[in-house]
Amino acid sequence: MSSLSVRSRRILGIGILVLALWAMCFLPAMAAPSASGRIVILYTNDVHGRLEAFKPSGANEPVGGMIRLATLVDDIVAKEGKNVLILNAGDSIHGTNIVNLFNGKSMVEVMEAVGIEAMAVGNHEFNYGQPVLLENAEEADFPFLSANTIRVNDGRALLPGVLILTCDGVRVGIFGLSPLDTYTSTHPKNVVGLEFVDPIRVASWMVPFLREQEKVDLVIALTHIGYEDDKRLAAAVPGIDVIVGGHSHTRLEKPEKVGNTIIVSAGEYAKDLGRLDITVEDGKVTAFSGELVPVAADVPDNARVGGIVATYKKQLEEKLSVVVGESLVTLDGERANVRTRETNLGNLIADMMREAGQADIALTNGGGIRASIDKGPITVGEIFTTLPFDNTLVVLEVSGADVKAALERSVSAYPKELGAFLQVSGLKFEFDPSRAAGERVTAVTIGGAPLDPNKLYKVATNDFMAAGGDGYDMLKGAKVVFSSGELLRDVMAGYVRTAGKVAPEVEGRIVVK
Repeated sequence: MSSLSVRSRRILGIGILVLALWAMCFLPAMAAPSASGRIVILYTNDVHGRLEAFKPSGANEPVGGMIRLATLVDDIVAKEGKNVLILNAGDSIHGTNIVNLFNGKSMVEVMEAVGIEAMAVGNHEFNYGQPVLLENAEEADFPFLSANTIRVNDGRALLPGVLILTCDGVRVGIFGLSPLDTYTSTHPKNVVGLEFVDPIRVASWMVPFLREQEKVDLVIALTHIGYEDDKRLAAAVPGIDVIVGGHSHTRLEKPEKVGNTIIVSAGEYAKDLGRLDITVEDGKVTAFSGELVPVAADVPDNARVGGIVATYKKQLEEKLSVVVGESLVTLDGERANVRTRETNLGNLIADMMREAGQADIALTNGGGIRASIDKGPITVGEIFTTLPFDNTLVVLEVSGADVKAALERSVSAYPKELGAFLQVSGLKFEFDPSRAAGERVTAVTIGGAPLDPNKLYKVATNDFMAAGGDGYDMLKGAKVVFSSGELLRDVMAGYVRTAGKVAPEVEGRIVVK
C-alpha cells in the first residue's frame, strides 16, 4: 500500500447519501469552503488486466502495463510528495489470464501497490459475478465506487458511492458512476437484482451533497460511462470540477473543458499514465494543466510490482504453456476488426461453436474476442487470452425472423465499433450501411438457401447472448436445444487439439454493399 493512501478518508454508501440529502432540505446553506492547495491527479482507465507490457498491433516493442506504469507513478510521487491523488476509472480487474484466473485478485494487489486511492466500478468488474465483486471490494485497501448501482430488493447501494479525503489541505469529494449498459455488456446473470440509476440524475444529487453538506473544495466524478456521456454529464450538472472517465477507451492527450468541468481520459491498457495538475484557491479551481505520459518501451519494470506479478505468473506457467495445436496464419482478433468486420479468427471461433453444437448456424459477439493469436504454435494461454470470459456454449431454436433481427442488431452501429457485431458461421449476409439501423440487412442465406423468416433454425451461440447480452433480446427466451456448460475457451482448445493445424480465411460471409 502506498504511503499516499494513509490519509483521513470517509467512504459513504448511497443509503447514507439519500438521508443526508433529505436533511439538506431543512438546513440552511453552509458557507463556501476556503481551502487552497495544489493537487496532482494521476489516472488510468480501461486497463483490462494488462499487468505486463505488451505489443499492440503494428508495434515493434512492448509498451504499457501496470508493471511499468508503476515506475512512472513512483517517479512523480517522489517529486511531488503527498499532494498526489491516484485514481482508476474502471474496467481494470478482468481481461488477461494472469488476472482472470485469479478472479481479479492479482490486479487488485497491484493496484494497491501502485497506490490507487479509488476505482470506479466498470461493467467488466461484474464479470466474475456479484459475490466475487463484493469479495474483491471488501479485501481491497481502496474503495470500489458506484453511486448509481442499487439493489432492487431493498434500495440500498451495492457498493460505496462516495470517498471524501483531504489532499494538500484541500477537501476532495469523489463519487463513482457505472454505465447503464452494464445490463448488456456483462453477462446478464451478473447483474440480477440490480438497478443502474441514470448517472446525470445521481450526479445532480451528489454535487449539492458534497458542496453543501460535506463542504468539499473539489468535486471529482470518477466515471465509467464513456466520453460522450461524460460531456453530457458535465453540461447537465454544474459544480463538477473534474471528470476522470473511462468505458469508451478515449485517449485525450490534453484535458478538455465543458463549461467549468475538466474532462480527462487515458485511453486503454495502461499505455499512458494520465496526469492533471490543479490549483485550488479559496475553494475554486483557478488553474489546471495536464498530459498523457506514455508508458513507453524505455520505461523499466517496477521492482515492487514485478515481484507481485512474478508470484502469480509462477502459478500460471504449467497450465498455460501447454501447446494444443498450430496456426498456419495469424489469427486476427484485433478489437477494431472483430467489432466491424469478418475476421479469420471470428470465423474459426464461430465454426468451432457450430460444429460442437451440431447447429445450422453460429453467432458470436465480436466483443467477446479479446486478442489475436500469432502464426505458429497455439497454447492454452493464448486461447484464454482470446476468449477470457466465462461464457459457455448454448444451442437455441430461433426463427428466421429473429435471426435477421440479430443480424440487424449486429450492424446497427456500423461503421462504428460495436461489441455486439457478430462473427458468423453457416450463413452469409449483406448489409447496406446507408440505410437506417434496423433496415440494413438486404440478403441472408443459410446453407446456400435464402433465409426463411418462418423456419426454426438451430443457432449455436454463447450463454451471454442467449440471455439477452449485448442487446440480443430477440434470443432471450428462445428454446434451449443444448446447453453444454462447457466454457468456450475449453471448446476452442479441444477443437484446435483435434484439428492439429488450422488456417481459417476471410470468406465473404459478411458483405458491405
